[in-house]
Amino acid sequence: MKFELKSSFGSRKKILAYSLLVSSVTFLTPVTGYSETLNVGLYPYVPRLDQFQAAVQSAWDQQGTGITLNFVSSSVWDGGYSTLPTDLDVFVFDAMYLNEFKDAGYLTALEASDIDDVSDFFPYAIDGVKIGSSYYAIPLLGCGNILFYNENDTELANATTFSDVTSALNQCKYTGQVAPEDLGMMLDMSGGTTTATYYIEFDYGETGTYPIQLPTTIEDDLIDEQRTLLETASFRNGRTSFDFAYQRGQWFSEGYGRAVIAYTEAMSAMSDATLETIAFKPMPFSDTERSPIFYSDVIAVNPSTSDPENALKLANIMGNAATVVDSLGATQGNDRPQYLMATRPSVFDTIGASFPIYNDMKAMVDNNDPKLFALPSDARAWFDEYKGTIADDVTSDFPCGCDYTATQTIPDNAGAPSICEATCSAHGGWNGNWTNAQPYAPDGSVCGCNACNVSASLTAPVLQSADDKEQ
Repeated sequence: MKFELKSSFGSRKKILAYSLLVSSVTFLTPVTGYSETLNVGLYPYVPRLDQFQAAVQSAWDQQGTGITLNFVSSSVWDGGYSTLPTDLDVFVFDAMYLNEFKDAGYLTALEASDIDDVSDFFPYAIDGVKIGSSYYAIPLLGCGNILFYNENDTELANATTFSDVTSALNQCKYTGQVAPEDLGMMLDMSGGTTTATYYIEFDYGETGTYPIQLPTTIEDDLIDEQRTLLETASFRNGRTSFDFAYQRGQWFSEGYGRAVIAYTEAMSAMSDATLETIAFKPMPFSDTERSPIFYSDVIAVNPSTSDPENALKLANIMGNAATVVDSLGATQGNDRPQYLMATRPSVFDTIGASFPIYNDMKAMVDNNDPKLFALPSDARAWFDEYKGTIADDVTSDFPCGCDYTATQTIPDNAGAPSICEATCSAHGGWNGNWTNAQPYAPDGSVCGCNACNVSASLTAPVLQSADDKEQ
């Protein structure tokens, strides 16, 4: 649902070191010895992947086909970011690569009559997977860059443009990995691909062109806007990959920061008390009114399957409303839903009967007319060419300063100057701030320095230059 590769088992969206180079795309090893088996690749970057598998397996067992489902592991199928579905019969992938997979021959063309309850989809999802007169996937999940804030924050509630949001939050409110209480933004630009997709959203915000076209030059004004967004957070918060995928959402729930940009499933890390007072809406990436861009994970049938009839049956079962409710909703062992967005309105209605926040999520989709984030078929090559440049340009000459791990533990205010002046000597000098407090100081004491030096030698939290996903 976005582009930092996420580890789903307790740390979804921990950025994994996968390359998106076309030359490094891995082909799956064929599964042998299954004469009556469908090989299935689920989308792995969700809070509770095992719930998805259990729901699909249960629904399939009720069909009585006698065909075994072989769910491949997330180390084999990563949603299409660094692997290709060569030997999968049915698979869920990020619709960002819809055009690439279609052109490469991995997607079966479907008619409307091939898709169960085809009228029960949000328009952005079902229209987005249609190319010409055919549908090349069945929508499953949706997500987007959502701005979360407290419902009593009138200024953010009334903000409708990019400038409204950034003016309300202001820039350079903190320099560490965690925002202070009730100040600043928290957001994730830690991976090269994610940072590049932010740029694509700013470019779409400027042009309004849809279907999305990949920019052929990197424009200074768009880089400036993206840097302004990062400045509402901090270099350390925005550019650090945390082990826990929903760490920023958890910190927000604990009272840190005034707002956070995240996917809706970040609410799985928030307390019930926070959810009672939370508000959210698509983050605007323009001062001109635009439909927001929503990502989607979609289900496809591989044309190479030896059993197309049962593969299509399985794809429809995976995507029907009852299975999706079982996949996303509360269970006997988990009394809360996964807070993932569905692409069927009926799923929101069903879960919303028990968890009203799903009604708010549905209203957000209904009221904003989103468009599907599907890129041209050369997206991988584009990311390879531009993602490094974008990340470097956005972070170069970052004006807000950074926290750095102190050269030694700071005992008190009296001891801070000598330690922090030494720590910050290569980083523009000391700005007068230091702390030992958690979670602000993850590795002992930190000093606030006036400059951020983008270097592999930094002793502050490690910056991730590899790609990860987000969805």
